[in-house]
Amino acid sequence: MAILFAINSCFAQQTETFGLGHVGNVSVTASSNYPNGIKALTLDGFLPNHNSASRFLSQATLGPRLAEIENVTVIGEEAWMNQQLALPNSFSTEAYIRSIAQQVADTLNLQDPDREEPYTVENLNLNHDYFDIAWFQGSMTSPDRLRWRMAFALSEIFVASRISSFDNNPYALASYYDVLLEHSLGNYRDLLEAVTFHPTMAVYLTYMNNHAEGIVGGNHVFPDENYAREVMQLFSIGLFELNTDGTEKQDVNGNPIPTYDNDDIGGLAKVFTGLSWHNSDYLGDNTSNEQAYTHPLKFFPIDSSDAYRRPWRSEPDIVDGHDRGPKTFLGQTIPARDPSLGLQDIQDAIDVIFNHPNVGPFICKQLIQRMVTSNPSPSYVQRVSEVFNNNGSGVRGDFKAVLRAILLDREARVIEERNERYSGMLREPFVRYTNLVNALNLTSAIGVYRNDMDEVYEQMGQRPLQSPSVFNFFQTSYTPDGELAEQGKVAPEFQILNSITLTGYLNALAEWLIDNDPIDYYWYGGDTVYKEDEVPEFDFSRDYLFASNKNLPILLDKYNMLLAHGSISETNINHIKTAIEAMPDIYDSNGEIDEIDARRRVALTLFLIMSSPEYIINR
Repeated sequence: MAILFAINSCFAQQTETFGLGHVGNVSVTASSNYPNGIKALTLDGFLPNHNSASRFLSQATLGPRLAEIENVTVIGEEAWMNQQLALPNSFSTEAYIRSIAQQVADTLNLQDPDREEPYTVENLNLNHDYFDIAWFQGSMTSPDRLRWRMAFALSEIFVASRISSFDNNPYALASYYDVLLEHSLGNYRDLLEAVTFHPTMAVYLTYMNNHAEGIVGGNHVFPDENYAREVMQLFSIGLFELNTDGTEKQDVNGNPIPTYDNDDIGGLAKVFTGLSWHNSDYLGDNTSNEQAYTHPLKFFPIDSSDAYRRPWRSEPDIVDGHDRGPKTFLGQTIPARDPSLGLQDIQDAIDVIFNHPNVGPFICKQLIQRMVTSNPSPSYVQRVSEVFNNNGSGVRGDFKAVLRAILLDREARVIEERNERYSGMLREPFVRYTNLVNALNLTSAIGVYRNDMDEVYEQMGQRPLQSPSVFNFFQTSYTPDGELAEQGKVAPEFQILNSITLTGYLNALAEWLIDNDPIDYYWYGGDTVYKEDEVPEFDFSRDYLFASNKNLPILLDKYNMLLAHGSISETNINHIKTAIEAMPDIYDSNGEIDEIDARRRVALTLFLIMSSPEYIINR
């Protein structure tokens, strides 16, 4: 195909640059009449190479796999995204826990057939390790890998943690995480509503059985304000008014403008009253069980608890459970309504929050930070926020469109568009682990992993739904001392990087790679037989031949690409190469491969690559 570039310039000596997106005053025609010739200059017409495909997948998944990289190099990033966005939600952590529970109950009943009360799924009282087992199983086997990446990012925004009163209940964690999975490729408003009506959030942020102001049991009670505060501060609009590009607006004195005050919190708190467990008989009923966390909250407009608690009274106290008065917050007022219409109050409040102009830049900037870079440019944030505000078809809050905008943006894809010194992000400890098990294609002979991920948490302090507070494992505004602070840059993940977690990471790497012990195999109730053939391990044998001195550059290139998308410097690659060459070569005296020495070489190569600064900082 012959391509003609026509450059319109008024100055004979002026230098015109085209390519890499510089297409001003340039027209493109082709002899084949291909209608999109301009794509040759914008890069849209080029498929990514292996390194760029690996980098893209390091942002779009919880860790690229070699087959995925090969696929993206053939079909391109946008086509891969189209495939992923079309996939349905394929896994339920709650359902998987129930399947395990049934196996446990069946085993226990076989062991004790004469037990007066047989074991059932409902009476086992499983611990939170079962959520981790289910989470890992889903992450390793689900084809909708973009959904799982997005859900993990959302779990660090819409935070609910097991470090709470339900810490030992796997159903509370699983049902909540399933909400994140279900809505991660849906709409922000639907997610906000589902989170609001989820008992896990209601217990975590203490609005379960929240009551309208009034006299209850002789005490003057007021609505709990916890959720009203956090839903604004952390889940939707943030502390200060924002421009569409994520920068803070300022008043005439140059100060940031608060988005809400205590009156707004008090007004919104009145909305979230009258909500209790799905199986409650009255507002204030706390006779829940672990299964109750799997059902949306039930609304009680009236508090009739006195009639249940003191049935002998001929005239029990019947008071409002949901506040009937007007509710003013964020500059809008929900009118006074009969408590029976309280569910409409909640829907109206969610609409008010959803349509606040801060939501787009506040949520989108955090998603960019979780997936691409800690310090996105204002123009990058603005482009994504505008897509949140309108997906091109008049729809607000469309996560599919937002993900396209984040991951396909030029600032995410083209190095020349970024400030290289401050681009990228510190890989979260947990993401380093998922990167490892995906890159090395951890497999199970029977397709079951049984990994409770205890070592990950104990060594590095991170695991899904186990943040120390509602503020996540780290805050998006965190800046370590030094150059980053001087330059006004942030580095959120550095808040959990210290001598303990860094040493823990290296110790865990040694266990996972050198000892080939990448999971914490869990023996659940009644099944006490150690099944060695079921314990997943890494298969290093496919790389033994590349571990020889002669072929070592091939091994280094492979894992530099797969784990670090080719970002490890030549200097550090040479350091790693020198260290490996100092080990015994892979051949024994008969010229045969010594599998022990070969495995050690492969494992140490991986250890050193994953310890390198270019890997730990994902640019």
